[in-house]
Amino acid sequence: MARSPQGTGVSMPSEAANASNFESRLVEVNTTRSPEVMFVMATAQPEAPSRILSGSEVEALREDGVICAPKVLPKAWVDRIAIGIEATQSAPSALGEILSMRNRGFSADLFMWLQNDEFKHIVFNSPLARLAQQVLDSPTVTHWYDQLFLKEPGSDVPTPWHHDLTFWPISGDQIVSIWIPIDSVTSESSGLEFIRGSHTWPNRFKAITPDYNSFMVNPELEDMPDIDSNRDKYQLLSWDLEPGDVLIFHPLTVHGSPGNSSKNKTRRALASRWVGADVVYDPKPHTMPMPANHGLDPGDQLGGPIFPTVLQGG
Repeated sequence: MARSPQGTGVSMPSEAANASNFESRLVEVNTTRSPEVMFVMATAQPEAPSRILSGSEVEALREDGVICAPKVLPKAWVDRIAIGIEATQSAPSALGEILSMRNRGFSADLFMWLQNDEFKHIVFNSPLARLAQQVLDSPTVTHWYDQLFLKEPGSDVPTPWHHDLTFWPISGDQIVSIWIPIDSVTSESSGLEFIRGSHTWPNRFKAITPDYNSFMVNPELEDMPDIDSNRDKYQLLSWDLEPGDVLIFHPLTVHGSPGNSSKNKTRRALASRWVGADVVYDPKPHTMPMPANHGLDPGDQLGGPIFPTVLQGG
Protein backbone atom coordinates (compact mmCIF):
# COMPACT_ATOMS: atom_id res chain seq x y z
CA MET A 1 0.00 0.00 0.00
CA ALA A 2 1.23 3.47 -0.81
CA ARG A 3 2.12 5.57 2.15
CA SER A 4 1.64 9.24 2.94
CA PRO A 5 4.25 11.27 4.82
CA GLN A 6 2.28 10.48 7.99
CA GLY A 7 2.57 6.77 7.28
CA THR A 8 6.21 6.43 6.29
CA GLY A 9 7.76 6.43 9.71
CA VAL A 10 10.29 8.97 8.38
CA SER A 11 10.25 12.38 10.02
CA MET A 12 10.37 15.34 7.68
CA PRO A 13 13.29 17.59 8.56
CA SER A 14 12.56 21.25 9.19
CA GLU A 15 15.50 22.25 7.00
CA ALA A 16 16.59 19.68 4.43
CA ALA A 17 20.36 19.73 4.14
CA ASN A 18 20.35 19.43 0.37
CA ALA A 19 17.73 22.10 -0.41
CA SER A 20 20.18 24.62 -1.84
CA ASN A 21 22.10 21.87 -3.66
CA PHE A 22 18.89 20.84 -5.42
CA GLU A 23 18.52 24.25 -7.03
CA SER A 24 22.17 24.75 -7.86
CA ARG A 25 22.64 21.29 -9.38
CA LEU A 26 19.64 21.54 -11.72
CA VAL A 27 20.88 24.74 -13.30
CA GLU A 28 24.14 22.88 -14.01
CA VAL A 29 22.33 20.59 -16.48
CA ASN A 30 24.13 20.71 -19.82
CA THR A 31 22.30 23.05 -22.16
CA THR A 32 25.13 23.64 -24.64
CA ARG A 33 23.65 21.41 -27.35
CA SER A 34 20.99 23.88 -28.49
CA PRO A 35 21.91 23.97 -32.23
CA GLU A 36 21.95 20.17 -32.40
CA VAL A 37 18.63 19.96 -30.56
CA MET A 38 17.01 22.51 -32.89
CA PHE A 39 18.07 20.43 -35.91
CA VAL A 40 16.73 17.21 -34.40
CA MET A 41 13.51 18.99 -33.44
CA ALA A 42 13.00 20.11 -37.03
CA THR A 43 13.49 16.60 -38.39
CA ALA A 44 11.79 14.52 -35.70
CA GLN A 45 9.62 11.64 -36.94
CA PRO A 46 8.09 9.92 -33.92
CA GLU A 47 7.01 6.33 -34.54
CA ALA A 48 3.45 5.16 -34.08
CA PRO A 49 2.57 3.22 -30.92
CA SER A 50 1.73 -0.47 -31.08
CA ARG A 51 -1.90 0.62 -31.02
CA ILE A 52 -3.79 3.87 -30.70
CA LEU A 53 -5.75 4.60 -27.56
CA SER A 54 -9.44 3.77 -27.77
CA GLY A 55 -12.11 6.40 -27.37
CA SER A 56 -13.14 4.81 -24.08
CA GLU A 57 -9.56 5.03 -22.78
CA VAL A 58 -9.34 8.73 -23.62
CA GLU A 59 -12.71 9.34 -21.97
CA ALA A 60 -11.65 7.38 -18.87
CA LEU A 61 -8.56 9.57 -18.57
CA ARG A 62 -10.76 12.67 -18.60
CA GLU A 63 -13.16 11.23 -16.05
CA ASP A 64 -10.78 9.38 -13.70
CA GLY A 65 -7.55 11.34 -14.16
CA VAL A 66 -5.55 8.19 -14.96
CA ILE A 67 -5.63 5.15 -17.23
CA CYS A 68 -3.58 2.03 -17.74
CA ALA A 69 -2.95 1.58 -21.47
CA PRO A 70 -1.72 -1.99 -22.01
CA LYS A 71 0.52 -3.06 -24.87
CA VAL A 72 1.06 0.34 -26.50
CA LEU A 73 4.86 0.60 -26.48
CA PRO A 74 6.86 -1.73 -28.73
CA LYS A 75 9.49 -3.92 -27.06
CA ALA A 76 12.29 -2.22 -28.98
CA TRP A 77 11.51 1.06 -27.25
CA VAL A 78 11.22 -0.55 -23.82
CA ASP A 79 14.65 -2.07 -24.42
CA ARG A 80 16.04 1.29 -25.50
CA ILE A 81 14.74 2.96 -22.34
CA ALA A 82 16.41 0.19 -20.31
CA ILE A 83 19.72 0.95 -22.04
CA GLY A 84 19.32 4.64 -21.25
CA ILE A 85 18.56 3.89 -17.60
CA GLU A 86 21.64 1.67 -17.33
CA ALA A 87 23.79 4.47 -18.74
CA THR A 88 22.25 6.99 -16.34
CA GLN A 89 22.85 4.65 -13.41
CA SER A 90 26.50 4.26 -14.42
CA ALA A 91 27.00 8.01 -14.84
CA PRO A 92 24.28 9.93 -13.00
CA SER A 93 24.03 13.67 -13.37
CA ALA A 94 25.01 15.96 -10.52
CA LEU A 95 21.31 16.44 -9.85
CA GLY A 96 20.73 12.69 -9.91
CA GLU A 97 23.32 12.31 -7.16
CA ILE A 98 21.36 14.78 -5.04
CA LEU A 99 17.95 13.22 -5.70
CA SER A 100 18.99 9.61 -5.18
CA MET A 101 19.24 7.72 -1.90
CA ARG A 102 21.40 4.85 -3.06
CA ASN A 103 22.06 3.63 0.46
CA ARG A 104 18.31 2.94 0.61
CA GLY A 105 18.00 1.49 -2.89
CA PHE A 106 16.41 4.53 -4.55
CA SER A 107 17.72 6.31 -7.66
CA ALA A 108 16.24 9.29 -9.49
CA ASP A 109 17.31 11.73 -12.18
CA LEU A 110 15.83 14.50 -14.35
CA PHE A 111 16.35 15.90 -17.84
CA MET A 112 18.30 12.82 -18.88
CA TRP A 113 17.68 13.54 -22.56
CA LEU A 114 19.93 16.60 -22.36
CA GLN A 115 22.81 14.37 -21.26
CA ASN A 116 22.15 11.00 -22.87
CA ASP A 117 21.70 10.20 -26.58
CA GLU A 118 19.45 7.21 -25.87
CA PHE A 119 16.95 9.40 -24.07
CA LYS A 120 17.24 12.09 -26.73
CA HIS A 121 16.31 9.49 -29.33
CA ILE A 122 13.36 8.41 -27.16
CA VAL A 123 12.07 12.00 -26.93
CA PHE A 124 12.17 12.66 -30.67
CA ASN A 125 11.53 9.27 -32.25
CA SER A 126 9.61 7.00 -29.85
CA PRO A 127 5.80 6.73 -29.88
CA LEU A 128 5.51 8.73 -26.64
CA ALA A 129 4.82 12.05 -28.37
CA ARG A 130 2.04 10.45 -30.43
CA LEU A 131 0.45 8.93 -27.32
CA ALA A 132 0.55 12.37 -25.71
CA GLN A 133 -0.98 13.89 -28.84
CA GLN A 134 -3.99 11.60 -28.51
CA VAL A 135 -4.88 12.93 -25.08
CA LEU A 136 -3.78 16.57 -25.34
CA ASP A 137 -6.34 18.73 -27.09
CA SER A 138 -3.59 20.73 -28.74
CA PRO A 139 -2.17 21.22 -32.25
CA THR A 140 1.36 20.97 -30.84
CA VAL A 141 3.07 18.50 -28.53
CA THR A 142 6.07 19.75 -26.56
CA HIS A 143 8.40 17.73 -24.35
CA TRP A 144 8.49 19.07 -20.79
CA TYR A 145 11.06 16.73 -19.22
CA ASP A 146 11.92 13.11 -18.48
CA GLN A 147 12.44 11.55 -15.07
CA LEU A 148 13.88 8.30 -13.74
CA PHE A 149 12.47 6.40 -10.76
CA LEU A 150 14.30 3.23 -9.71
CA LYS A 151 13.68 1.19 -6.56
CA GLU A 152 15.89 -1.78 -5.82
CA PRO A 153 14.47 -4.91 -4.15
CA GLY A 154 13.93 -4.19 -0.48
CA SER A 155 14.06 -0.40 -0.87
CA ASP A 156 12.07 1.19 1.93
CA VAL A 157 11.73 4.55 0.14
CA PRO A 158 8.09 5.40 -0.55
CA THR A 159 6.77 7.93 -3.02
CA PRO A 160 4.57 10.05 -0.73
CA TRP A 161 1.03 10.87 -1.84
CA HIS A 162 1.20 13.98 -4.04
CA HIS A 163 0.07 15.54 -7.25
CA ASP A 164 2.62 16.78 -9.77
CA LEU A 165 1.47 20.25 -10.77
CA THR A 166 2.51 21.94 -7.53
CA PHE A 167 6.09 20.78 -8.17
CA TRP A 168 6.31 22.69 -11.45
CA PRO A 169 6.84 26.32 -12.56
CA ILE A 170 4.28 26.04 -15.35
CA SER A 171 0.58 26.75 -15.80
CA GLY A 172 -1.98 25.42 -18.27
CA ASP A 173 -4.47 22.66 -18.84
CA GLN A 174 -2.74 20.63 -21.56
CA ILE A 175 -0.28 18.60 -19.48
CA VAL A 176 0.10 14.84 -19.27
CA SER A 177 2.52 12.33 -17.79
CA ILE A 178 3.27 8.91 -19.26
CA TRP A 179 4.75 6.44 -16.75
CA ILE A 180 6.61 3.61 -18.46
CA PRO A 181 7.66 0.50 -16.51
CA ILE A 182 10.71 -1.40 -17.72
CA ASP A 183 10.03 -4.31 -15.37
CA SER A 184 6.89 -6.17 -14.37
CA VAL A 185 5.28 -4.12 -11.58
CA THR A 186 2.97 -5.22 -8.77
CA SER A 187 1.88 -3.61 -5.53
CA GLU A 188 4.68 -5.54 -3.82
CA SER A 189 7.33 -4.02 -6.09
CA SER A 190 6.10 -0.43 -5.60
CA GLY A 191 3.23 -0.13 -8.05
CA LEU A 192 1.60 3.29 -8.20
CA GLU A 193 -1.80 3.97 -6.67
CA PHE A 194 -4.08 6.80 -7.78
CA ILE A 195 -7.15 8.43 -6.28
CA ARG A 196 -9.85 8.29 -8.89
CA GLY A 197 -11.19 11.72 -9.86
CA SER A 198 -8.78 13.65 -7.63
CA HIS A 199 -7.71 15.79 -10.59
CA THR A 200 -11.05 17.60 -10.20
CA TRP A 201 -10.47 18.52 -6.55
CA PRO A 202 -9.98 22.26 -5.87
CA ASN A 203 -7.12 21.53 -3.42
CA ARG A 204 -3.49 22.32 -4.11
CA PHE A 205 -1.16 20.27 -1.92
CA LYS A 206 2.42 20.76 -0.77
CA ALA A 207 5.01 19.12 -3.02
CA ILE A 208 6.59 16.36 -0.94
CA THR A 209 9.58 14.56 -2.44
CA PRO A 210 10.80 11.08 -1.44
CA ASP A 211 13.63 12.72 0.54
CA TYR A 212 11.32 15.41 2.00
CA ASN A 213 13.40 18.22 0.50
CA SER A 214 12.38 21.47 2.20
CA PHE A 215 13.22 23.47 -0.94
CA MET A 216 10.01 22.15 -2.52
CA VAL A 217 7.62 22.63 0.42
CA ASN A 218 5.42 25.69 -0.06
CA PRO A 219 3.92 26.59 3.34
CA GLU A 220 1.03 28.37 1.64
CA LEU A 221 -0.29 25.11 0.15
CA GLU A 222 -2.38 22.49 1.93
CA ASP A 223 -1.06 19.41 3.66
CA MET A 224 -1.99 16.15 1.96
CA PRO A 225 -4.70 14.36 3.98
CA ASP A 226 -3.78 11.13 5.73
CA ILE A 227 -4.94 8.88 2.92
CA ASP A 228 -3.56 5.63 4.27
CA SER A 229 -5.50 5.93 7.51
CA ASN A 230 -8.69 6.58 5.57
CA ARG A 231 -8.36 4.42 2.49
CA ASP A 232 -12.02 3.46 2.55
CA LYS A 233 -12.95 7.11 1.86
CA TYR A 234 -11.26 7.10 -1.56
CA GLN A 235 -11.60 5.19 -4.81
CA LEU A 236 -8.09 3.87 -5.30
CA LEU A 237 -6.89 2.67 -8.68
CA SER A 238 -3.84 0.51 -9.30
CA TRP A 239 -2.69 -2.00 -11.88
CA ASP A 240 -0.18 -4.79 -12.27
CA LEU A 241 1.95 -3.81 -15.26
CA GLU A 242 4.14 -5.49 -17.85
CA PRO A 243 6.77 -3.90 -20.10
CA GLY A 244 4.91 -2.30 -23.01
CA ASP A 245 2.08 -1.09 -20.75
CA VAL A 246 1.98 2.56 -19.68
CA LEU A 247 0.10 4.68 -17.17
CA ILE A 248 -1.16 8.04 -18.45
CA PHE A 249 -2.33 10.61 -15.95
CA HIS A 250 -3.33 14.21 -15.29
CA PRO A 251 -0.89 16.43 -13.34
CA LEU A 252 -3.42 16.97 -10.53
CA THR A 253 -4.26 13.29 -9.99
CA VAL A 254 -3.13 12.34 -6.49
CA HIS A 255 -0.86 9.30 -6.48
CA GLY A 256 1.90 7.58 -4.54
CA SER A 257 3.60 4.26 -4.00
CA PRO A 258 5.23 2.27 -1.21
CA GLY A 259 8.77 1.08 -1.03
CA ASN A 260 9.72 -2.01 -2.99
CA SER A 261 9.12 -4.90 -0.61
CA SER A 262 9.96 -7.50 -3.24
CA LYS A 263 13.07 -9.52 -2.47
CA ASN A 264 14.16 -9.97 -6.08
CA LYS A 265 12.39 -7.47 -8.39
CA THR A 266 13.85 -4.09 -9.29
CA ARG A 267 11.31 -1.47 -10.30
CA ARG A 268 12.64 0.75 -13.08
CA ALA A 269 10.35 3.38 -14.59
CA LEU A 270 10.59 6.40 -16.86
CA ALA A 271 8.15 9.29 -16.44
CA SER A 272 7.80 11.23 -19.70
CA ARG A 273 6.09 14.63 -19.38
CA TRP A 274 4.38 16.42 -22.29
CA VAL A 275 2.47 19.66 -22.77
CA GLY A 276 0.28 21.38 -25.33
CA ALA A 277 0.06 24.90 -26.70
CA ASP A 278 -1.65 26.50 -23.68
CA VAL A 279 1.16 25.76 -21.20
CA VAL A 280 3.32 28.71 -20.14
CA TYR A 281 6.29 29.32 -17.89
CA ASP A 282 4.96 30.43 -14.50
CA PRO A 283 7.77 30.71 -11.94
CA LYS A 284 6.55 30.25 -8.38
CA PRO A 285 8.28 29.75 -5.04
CA HIS A 286 9.09 26.19 -3.99
CA THR A 287 8.86 24.69 -7.47
CA MET A 288 11.34 22.72 -9.52
CA PRO A 289 14.20 24.93 -10.76
CA MET A 290 14.65 25.13 -14.51
CA PRO A 291 17.84 24.26 -16.39
CA ALA A 292 20.08 27.21 -17.15
CA ASN A 293 19.60 29.22 -20.33
CA HIS A 294 16.03 28.06 -20.88
CA GLY A 295 15.34 31.45 -22.44
CA LEU A 296 11.79 31.86 -21.15
CA ASP A 297 10.18 34.86 -19.51
CA PRO A 298 7.14 34.50 -17.24
CA GLY A 299 4.08 33.93 -19.40
CA ASP A 300 6.04 32.57 -22.38
CA GLN A 301 4.72 29.44 -24.06
CA LEU A 302 6.88 26.47 -23.15
CA GLY A 303 9.24 25.77 -26.03
CA GLY A 304 12.75 26.17 -27.42
CA PRO A 305 15.72 23.82 -27.35
CA ILE A 306 15.25 22.84 -23.68
CA PHE A 307 11.53 22.15 -24.15
CA PRO A 308 11.33 20.99 -27.78
CA THR A 309 8.13 20.84 -29.78
CA VAL A 310 8.22 17.32 -31.19
CA LEU A 311 4.90 17.37 -33.07
CA GLN A 312 3.63 20.51 -34.76
CA GLY A 313 0.01 20.30 -35.87
CA GLY A 314 -1.66 22.31 -38.56
